[in-house]
Amino acid sequence: EAAAGTTNMKKDNPTETPNQIIQIIGKSTSTLVAGTFFLVLAWKRDALMITFFIGAISNGILSKILKRVLDQARPDALAEADSIALKPTDPGMPSSHAMSLGFIGTFTMLNLPQTAVPILLYVLVALYYRVKINLHTKEQVGVGLVLGSLNGGVWNQYFAHGILSNFVQDVFIGPSGTLPVQYLAVPAVVGAMVVGSFERRISR
Repeated sequence: EAAAGTTNMKKDNPTETPNQIIQIIGKSTSTLVAGTFFLVLAWKRDALMITFFIGAISNGILSKILKRVLDQARPDALAEADSIALKPTDPGMPSSHAMSLGFIGTFTMLNLPQTAVPILLYVLVALYYRVKINLHTKEQVGVGLVLGSLNGGVWNQYFAHGILSNFVQDVFIGPSGTLPVQYLAVPAVVGAMVVGSFERRISR
Protein backbone atom coordinates (compact mmCIF):
# COMPACT_ATOMS: atom_id res chain seq x y z
CA GLU A 1 0.00 0.00 0.00
CA ALA A 2 2.86 2.37 0.84
CA ALA A 3 4.42 1.71 -2.55
CA ALA A 4 1.10 2.33 -4.27
CA GLY A 5 0.69 5.58 -2.36
CA THR A 6 4.14 6.73 -3.42
CA THR A 7 3.35 5.92 -7.05
CA ASN A 8 0.12 7.88 -6.87
CA MET A 9 1.93 10.86 -5.36
CA LYS A 10 4.42 10.84 -8.24
CA LYS A 11 1.63 10.66 -10.80
CA ASP A 12 -0.24 13.51 -9.12
CA ASN A 13 2.81 15.82 -9.05
CA PRO A 14 2.00 18.48 -11.68
CA THR A 15 5.59 19.79 -11.87
CA GLU A 16 7.32 16.47 -12.54
CA THR A 17 6.77 16.30 -16.31
CA PRO A 18 7.71 19.95 -17.04
CA ASN A 19 10.86 19.58 -14.91
CA GLN A 20 11.82 16.42 -16.81
CA ILE A 21 11.35 18.21 -20.14
CA ILE A 22 13.47 21.16 -18.97
CA GLN A 23 16.17 18.77 -17.79
CA ILE A 24 16.21 16.85 -21.09
CA ILE A 25 16.46 20.06 -23.11
CA GLY A 26 19.08 21.58 -20.82
CA LYS A 27 21.34 18.52 -20.73
CA SER A 28 21.18 17.94 -24.49
CA THR A 29 21.65 21.54 -25.66
CA SER A 30 25.33 21.37 -26.61
CA THR A 31 25.03 18.03 -28.42
CA LEU A 32 21.75 18.84 -30.15
CA VAL A 33 22.67 22.34 -31.34
CA ALA A 34 26.20 21.41 -32.46
CA GLY A 35 24.99 18.20 -34.11
CA THR A 36 22.13 19.91 -35.95
CA PHE A 37 24.41 22.73 -37.06
CA PHE A 38 26.97 20.31 -38.48
CA LEU A 39 24.34 18.16 -40.21
CA VAL A 40 22.84 21.19 -41.97
CA LEU A 41 26.34 22.40 -42.88
CA ALA A 42 27.17 18.97 -44.31
CA TRP A 43 23.90 18.90 -46.22
CA LYS A 44 23.99 22.41 -47.71
CA ARG A 45 27.75 23.13 -47.91
CA ASP A 46 27.02 26.50 -49.51
CA ALA A 47 28.44 29.98 -48.95
CA LEU A 48 25.72 31.02 -46.49
CA MET A 49 26.23 28.03 -44.19
CA ILE A 50 30.02 28.34 -44.27
CA THR A 51 29.76 32.06 -43.49
CA PHE A 52 27.32 31.18 -40.71
CA PHE A 53 29.86 28.72 -39.33
CA ILE A 54 32.68 31.30 -39.42
CA GLY A 55 30.45 33.73 -37.54
CA ALA A 56 29.49 31.16 -34.91
CA ILE A 57 33.14 30.27 -34.31
CA SER A 58 34.09 33.96 -34.06
CA ASN A 59 31.27 34.51 -31.60
CA GLY A 60 32.46 31.53 -29.54
CA ILE A 61 36.03 32.82 -29.44
CA LEU A 62 34.80 36.25 -28.37
CA SER A 63 32.83 34.72 -25.49
CA LYS A 64 35.95 32.99 -24.18
CA ILE A 65 38.01 36.17 -24.46
CA LEU A 66 35.35 38.14 -22.58
CA LYS A 67 35.27 35.49 -19.86
CA ARG A 68 38.99 35.89 -19.24
CA VAL A 69 38.82 39.68 -19.34
CA LEU A 70 35.78 40.06 -17.05
CA ASP A 71 36.80 37.12 -14.86
CA GLN A 72 33.50 36.90 -12.99
CA ALA A 73 33.04 33.69 -11.02
CA ARG A 74 30.15 31.33 -11.49
CA PRO A 75 27.55 31.06 -8.71
CA ASP A 76 28.89 29.90 -5.33
CA ALA A 77 26.19 27.24 -5.20
CA LEU A 78 27.79 25.44 -8.14
CA ALA A 79 30.42 23.92 -5.84
CA GLU A 80 27.69 22.08 -3.93
CA ALA A 81 25.60 21.06 -6.93
CA ASP A 82 25.44 17.25 -6.85
CA SER A 83 23.72 17.10 -10.25
CA ILE A 84 26.89 18.27 -12.06
CA ALA A 85 29.64 15.66 -12.03
CA LEU A 86 32.20 17.61 -14.08
CA LYS A 87 32.08 21.16 -12.78
CA PRO A 88 33.47 23.90 -15.07
CA THR A 89 36.31 25.94 -13.62
CA ASP A 90 36.33 28.80 -16.13
CA PRO A 91 34.67 32.18 -15.34
CA GLY A 92 30.96 32.59 -15.93
CA MET A 93 30.53 36.08 -17.45
CA PRO A 94 29.23 35.97 -20.12
CA SER A 95 27.67 32.56 -20.55
CA SER A 96 29.22 30.90 -23.63
CA HIS A 97 26.09 28.81 -24.11
CA ALA A 98 23.92 31.93 -24.03
CA MET A 99 26.13 33.73 -26.52
CA SER A 100 26.13 30.73 -28.86
CA LEU A 101 22.38 30.23 -28.64
CA GLY A 102 21.82 33.96 -29.10
CA PHE A 103 24.01 34.07 -32.21
CA ILE A 104 22.75 30.85 -33.81
CA GLY A 105 19.13 31.56 -32.90
CA THR A 106 19.13 35.13 -34.20
CA PHE A 107 20.92 34.26 -37.44
CA THR A 108 18.57 31.36 -38.09
CA MET A 109 15.43 33.36 -37.33
CA LEU A 110 16.50 36.18 -39.64
CA ASN A 111 17.01 33.74 -42.51
CA LEU A 112 14.12 31.42 -41.63
CA PRO A 113 11.47 33.58 -39.91
CA GLN A 114 9.09 30.63 -39.58
CA THR A 115 11.44 29.10 -36.99
CA ALA A 116 11.22 32.09 -34.62
CA VAL A 117 8.72 30.75 -32.10
CA PRO A 118 10.21 27.26 -31.56
CA ILE A 119 13.74 28.67 -31.43
CA LEU A 120 12.80 31.32 -28.86
CA LEU A 121 11.07 28.73 -26.68
CA TYR A 122 14.00 26.34 -26.93
CA VAL A 123 16.58 29.01 -26.08
CA LEU A 124 14.60 30.26 -23.07
CA VAL A 125 14.16 26.74 -21.66
CA ALA A 126 17.81 25.79 -22.25
CA LEU A 127 19.10 28.92 -20.53
CA TYR A 128 16.61 28.69 -17.69
CA TYR A 129 18.04 25.23 -16.97
CA ARG A 130 21.58 26.62 -16.71
CA VAL A 131 20.48 29.18 -14.14
CA LYS A 132 18.39 26.62 -12.28
CA ILE A 133 21.32 24.23 -11.73
CA ASN A 134 23.65 27.11 -10.80
CA LEU A 135 25.96 26.96 -13.80
CA HIS A 136 25.38 30.69 -14.30
CA THR A 137 23.69 33.66 -12.71
CA LYS A 138 20.77 35.36 -14.46
CA GLU A 139 23.05 38.27 -15.31
CA GLN A 140 25.67 36.02 -16.93
CA VAL A 141 23.03 34.36 -19.07
CA GLY A 142 21.32 37.65 -19.89
CA VAL A 143 24.53 39.37 -20.98
CA GLY A 144 25.56 36.38 -23.06
CA LEU A 145 22.18 36.19 -24.78
CA VAL A 146 22.15 39.90 -25.63
CA LEU A 147 25.73 39.88 -26.95
CA GLY A 148 25.18 36.73 -29.00
CA SER A 149 21.93 38.05 -30.46
CA LEU A 150 23.56 41.37 -31.42
CA ASN A 151 26.48 39.52 -33.00
CA GLY A 152 24.07 37.32 -34.95
CA GLY A 153 22.17 40.30 -36.28
CA VAL A 154 25.32 42.21 -37.26
CA TRP A 155 26.88 39.13 -38.87
CA ASN A 156 23.76 38.45 -40.91
CA GLN A 157 23.48 42.06 -42.04
CA TYR A 158 27.06 42.89 -42.90
CA PHE A 159 28.92 39.62 -43.52
CA ALA A 160 26.69 36.69 -44.46
CA HIS A 161 25.13 38.38 -47.48
CA GLY A 162 28.05 40.54 -48.57
CA ILE A 163 31.77 40.56 -49.10
CA LEU A 164 32.58 37.60 -46.83
CA SER A 165 29.99 35.41 -48.51
CA ASN A 166 31.40 36.33 -51.91
CA PHE A 167 34.93 35.56 -50.67
CA VAL A 168 33.85 32.15 -49.40
CA GLN A 169 32.11 31.45 -52.68
CA ASP A 170 35.19 32.34 -54.75
CA VAL A 171 37.90 30.77 -52.56
CA PHE A 172 36.34 27.70 -50.92
CA ILE A 173 33.41 26.67 -53.06
CA GLY A 174 34.01 27.63 -56.67
CA PRO A 175 31.87 26.70 -59.70
CA SER A 176 30.43 23.55 -58.12
CA GLY A 177 28.36 25.60 -55.70
CA THR A 178 29.13 23.35 -52.72
CA LEU A 179 32.10 22.74 -50.46
CA PRO A 180 33.87 19.41 -51.21
CA VAL A 181 32.81 16.78 -48.68
CA GLN A 182 36.35 16.03 -47.51
CA TYR A 183 36.74 19.61 -46.28
CA LEU A 184 34.01 19.06 -43.67
CA ALA A 185 36.70 17.65 -41.38
CA VAL A 186 37.94 21.22 -40.83
CA PRO A 187 34.72 22.67 -39.32
CA ALA A 188 34.22 19.46 -37.32
CA VAL A 189 37.61 19.79 -35.59
CA VAL A 190 37.49 23.57 -35.21
CA GLY A 191 33.97 23.47 -33.81
CA ALA A 192 34.88 20.83 -31.24
CA MET A 193 37.93 22.73 -30.03
CA VAL A 194 36.46 26.23 -29.94
CA VAL A 195 32.85 25.91 -28.80
CA GLY A 196 32.51 22.33 -27.57
CA SER A 197 32.99 20.88 -24.11
CA PHE A 198 36.08 19.12 -25.50
CA GLU A 199 37.90 22.47 -25.42
CA ARG A 200 37.25 22.86 -21.71
CA ARG A 201 38.67 19.42 -20.94
CA ILE A 202 41.91 19.78 -22.92
CA SER A 203 42.59 23.26 -21.50
CA ARG A 204 43.03 21.95 -17.97
